[in-house]
Amino acid sequence: MNRLSLTPSPLVPRFDWRAFLLAALFALAALFTYTQANRFPATYHPDEPSKARQILNQAAGKKDAYNFHHPMLMLTGTTVLTRLAGTPLEIQAVTVAGRWVSALFTSGAVFLLVLLAALLAGPFAAFAAGALLLINHELFELAHYFKEDPALLFGVSAFFLALALYDRAPGWSRALLLGAGLGLAISGKYVGAAVAPFALFVLWQHRQAFGFGRALALLLLGCVLVLVAANIPILLHPHLFADGFTREVDFVVVGHKGITRSVPHGVYWKVFLDAVMPIRWLPIVGLLLVAYYASLWLRRRAATAAEWALAIFPIAFALMLSFSPKTHHRYFLPDSAFLLVLASLGLAQLRRFRWNDRPLPATLAPALLAAAILVQLPTFLDYYRGFRHEGRAAMAEYLRAHVAPGTVIVQDKRVDLDALGLPYELWGKLFAADQGTIDQLRAWHVEYVAVAEGDYGRFDAKALRATDAGAADFNRRREFYRQLFAEGELIFECPPGTLQYLQPRLKLYRLRPAATPAPSATPALP
Repeated sequence: MNRLSLTPSPLVPRFDWRAFLLAALFALAALFTYTQANRFPATYHPDEPSKARQILNQAAGKKDAYNFHHPMLMLTGTTVLTRLAGTPLEIQAVTVAGRWVSALFTSGAVFLLVLLAALLAGPFAAFAAGALLLINHELFELAHYFKEDPALLFGVSAFFLALALYDRAPGWSRALLLGAGLGLAISGKYVGAAVAPFALFVLWQHRQAFGFGRALALLLLGCVLVLVAANIPILLHPHLFADGFTREVDFVVVGHKGITRSVPHGVYWKVFLDAVMPIRWLPIVGLLLVAYYASLWLRRRAATAAEWALAIFPIAFALMLSFSPKTHHRYFLPDSAFLLVLASLGLAQLRRFRWNDRPLPATLAPALLAAAILVQLPTFLDYYRGFRHEGRAAMAEYLRAHVAPGTVIVQDKRVDLDALGLPYELWGKLFAADQGTIDQLRAWHVEYVAVAEGDYGRFDAKALRATDAGAADFNRRREFYRQLFAEGELIFECPPGTLQYLQPRLKLYRLRPAATPAPSATPALP
């Protein structure tokens, strides 16, 4: 009878100066890669300018400088970097400094996760983790934006490395370190607090060796010290923090900008496929994850508490995300990174698998690592090239050739023709629909409307609907776009590229005179 088993002898990880050297090399390679082509206009990303303005307001001494929609680790890091580097106090320069901070946090996470793989499974797993993380397009893209997600990834990575160290040898210094990791995770984003139960689980498992109460007290001390150091503005402005925190919780629980969706949902299943195995017909990373979880089950009696915590975290985090109506692929970043680490641990475990008491070929693990790299590399290169191409340039060229200078153009925020320095009078708020109705625009002799799929697309997506409070705005905006697409003349379209912020789908419409009859049927949004 065919039988799958593991060799009884456990892996003997090597966690010494060589592991730190390997982690440092991958982190430096990541930092170099993540900072390539990161000087595109700040306004291309709808959220970056507001973060830069908070840094500028703080530098100007304004009491309400921060909105506290997120904890302060990213903004604190950016403030420190701008002061050390003497960064000019203007939106673009501060935004680029913030992108450097994101790259530093992401490459720091690579350093910590390579160390974690070395600690749990040795140098081959560490090398595999470094290689797969370095060329993962999700990490590469998000390291280019002035957003909190890289700070969260860094904090969660620090937490799980500290968790594994405490699990190996419980003690007062490692309990403090574990608390510091928890503080970093929470300081990255509020959702970082979701890792706290894993700390309690591991502390409880070692209660006989060190004492649960003592370990918990040290953990809380380490956590509080880091929270205070990274979030001093929160302590100085508790009322502003309460408002910002309440707003963020409302977005996560109720919906964002008047739009929500049913929960639970499967949005992050597709994100998982895109993040860790972009070539669907060759899901090598998925096979390695199966190998890891199979090995964990086969050695379940010998597996450590930290290994169980690490294995459960990506599943629990994805489930938690599926219960929030606010969705974006960047929220999945911790899972993208940790699933690659687990795949690397699965590669290391392949050396212990036996089939009918015969070991698997020694070349299998290196061959699968090479295949996993080849699976990710084409998508990574697409994203690498994407940051060197600005899709709006085609629309700018069309406008210069066909539209007279000084013409009024109404635009969605994501169209962002302002960043191109074009000689037009640009009207725009969050949505073109907020500038007025189609009939009002005609009455004002507005002839051109430029829209972005990232803005108009949300009003006809089957999975999205209006919140109760946002129903009026939702319906008004949806009707605007439907009327625009029905009655306007599409004169130019810029197809989407790899990156939604640098190459969005853009459309330019000319408004026909009011006497032009509209089609009887209301079309769906394109």
